[in-house]
Amino acid sequence: MARFKRMYERTLAQILQVLRRIRCLTYAMVLITATTLVLYLLHDVMSFSITSGHAVLSYNPQQQFDLRIQSENSFVARVRKKPTRECTPQKNIIFTKTHKTGSSTITNILLRYGEINNLTQLLYSYPSSTEYRHLDDKRLMRPGMKANIFSQHAFYDPTFLRDHIKEGAKTFTIIRSPLSQFLSAYSFFGKDRLYPAQTFEESVKLFFRSHGHERYLKDKWFCKNCGNLVNANAFDMGFSAEEFVHSRDKDQFMQRFLEQAAKSWDLVLITEYFDLSLVLLKRRFCLEYKDILYLRSLERAKKETVEEPYTLAAIKEIQRIDQAIYTYFNNTFWAEVAKEDGIFEELAIFQKLNKQVQSFCVEGSKVGYLGTVVNVLTPQGRENFHCLAMNTRCLLFSTLLEARDDEKVTQDTLEEVRRQYDDPDSLNYEQIAYLDRDTDIISLSLGG
Repeated sequence: MARFKRMYERTLAQILQVLRRIRCLTYAMVLITATTLVLYLLHDVMSFSITSGHAVLSYNPQQQFDLRIQSENSFVARVRKKPTRECTPQKNIIFTKTHKTGSSTITNILLRYGEINNLTQLLYSYPSSTEYRHLDDKRLMRPGMKANIFSQHAFYDPTFLRDHIKEGAKTFTIIRSPLSQFLSAYSFFGKDRLYPAQTFEESVKLFFRSHGHERYLKDKWFCKNCGNLVNANAFDMGFSAEEFVHSRDKDQFMQRFLEQAAKSWDLVLITEYFDLSLVLLKRRFCLEYKDILYLRSLERAKKETVEEPYTLAAIKEIQRIDQAIYTYFNNTFWAEVAKEDGIFEELAIFQKLNKQVQSFCVEGSKVGYLGTVVNVLTPQGRENFHCLAMNTRCLLFSTLLEARDDEKVTQDTLEEVRRQYDDPDSLNYEQIAYLDRDTDIISLSLGG
């Protein structure tokens, strides 16, 4: 495939080079189109790029893409390619939700995916929280019944999840650079209020001076005020600090954990390559572009940083378990990307489509939940299920699903839910219960 693509690109380049000399762009477009059509007959090519003229991507609901090539004097050539599907969309999914990694956006994607495809979510009875932590069968909305999808915050418990998610489930998670994860969590969870100082960095330094953290993971496993902050990815993935500290060979313990983790998750995504991660997820789980669209959520209005070498070294030392995990799975991530021919062309298509959808749905922003930036929807966005759903925090989204699906919820409780959740830029109870999910948001955003 790569060899064929290089041959194709060389052919186009040679044609353009010759025809530029005779300044005949219209004929160039004719020859480019003819060459493309012939090569399509010879090989299954999904996408390519042309650096001359104007290339416009369009879309239809059947996942057929048009590349429209337009010259300066309005000659138009159109090349169509409908990619073949050689897999079955994954319906049973286990997502290990990690803290401050972009995981709320992925939970939102999975909640929407379940709603659009009539799949069941593994949820607690109303009212609960996305912080399930230690999973408990007694708190489930439907004890004893298996669901299709689990995407809430909980320490990874493979035995529990195998018992409560339908067979054939695929598993995945997402991790983030330990430095940026620490800084984001420190700010988001208000640690700077526990350790007040004149600057953010001084607050972080005060945190390290306060509790003898230099002994953490050496001869003690408890870390004061470290919850959801220090090695949070590791704990969400089931790592035991107590067992690590008591182990005779810590390097061997860590290696065994990494090897077991590689078997536990079919895919580990990386926050720093978020869009590429979603395209890889799309390919491996046989999803469609519409399934992985998103609006950014829970991003801090102010990005805090640290610069002093002492502070950076202290964070790196206390985050060493997460660093080992990140290094290991960053390598496996790029190894998986390398197996995917054409993935970067697909990434470019996805980013263009997602940008179009964001323009259709969003007209501005404001400061909202815990100081994060939230979107203000356009008038048409406020009437569209997909825009509203993408813009709904996963805690609220899950709460509305619990209220709708929990048979024990009374009419009085539903009236309270209707009154409490009335933000015009998020789903409300009536919309989660009745709003049409069948509209094609991509076609709408492209003016189709």
